[in-house]
Amino acid sequence: MKSSKKVVATRKRVQSRLRFTNYVVFPQKLRDAIPGPELPGCARSLILSSINGDCTSDQFFGERIRLKFLAEESGKLKGRFEIGVDLEVEAARALAATLQQLVERLEKSATTRRD
Repeated sequence: MKSSKKVVATRKRVQSRLRFTNYVVFPQKLRDAIPGPELPGCARSLILSSINGDCTSDQFFGERIRLKFLAEESGKLKGRFEIGVDLEVEAARALAATLQQLVERLEKSATTRRD
């Protein structure tokens, strides 16, 4: 019995070390398109043209929410960039709640201005 407890404890430690956090992935072409410190004050603006997503669950990554944003150049350049966002379930819930609160706040302030 003692050996099975050690195996369980070891698995828990390994899983916590392999835990994947929330992240945003910018493609290399997008990173290359953004001016660096050699051009201070240069801001970039991309047009968010679509949002798509999926949910996954596996032994290695666990339960994840994956979003894909398609951003396009807003100026002379014509690049299109897929930006990946990978979230843990609780982070996805927090994001959804934050977006919902912001929409409600905006709608409330718009109603107040009309009155």
